Amino acid sequence: MIAATQSNHPLAMVAGREADRSFLEDACNRIRTANMRVTKPRVALVEALFKQEGPVSIERLHQIVGIKSCDLVTIYRCLAAFESLGLVRRSYLHNGTCLYELTTGHGRRYHIVCKECGRTDPVDFALANDAEEGLRHKGYTQISHVLKFFGVCPSCQQSSVPHREQSVAVTPIS
Repeated sequence: MIAATQSNHPLAMVAGREADRSFLEDACNRIRTANMRVTKPRVALVEALFKQEGPVSIERLHQIVGIKSCDLVTIYRCLAAFESLGLVRRSYLHNGTCLYELTTGHGRRYHIVCKECGRTDPVDFALANDAEEGLRHKGYTQISHVLKFFGVCPSCQQSSVPHREQSVAVTPIS
């Protein structure tokens, strides 16, 4: 017998602050508006993305959501659908790995990604937003841009061993 406090509704499993719940309701409404079903894997994926500080890989999302809760193919399909809805934004690491980040609830955010460890830190960069606004004034629509920052974080710089110059003797061929 199911207790009266239990529910099969996907959002019933979401616990937390009212703002989190409001955000999830908004995301679910966007999914419904696109004539898609609001399923437990989709809600879990949106919730996992919401809790991240920066962009996250598909493999990491799969670990967060739970391997038993949702298979990797479902994650790929959900993210592709969310991207077409404008619910997530895709970016790339310097090695080509796809990263995803929610667009709802946050303004456009930029990050610097460490080339060594993958750590992401936010970057305040208003110039790109100003450029988009200028292009709108010129009459452009559906404007998008890609702006990526990569570097080596301070932690990786301290932990790496300094590279010593190696001298190579060159013997001329006679």
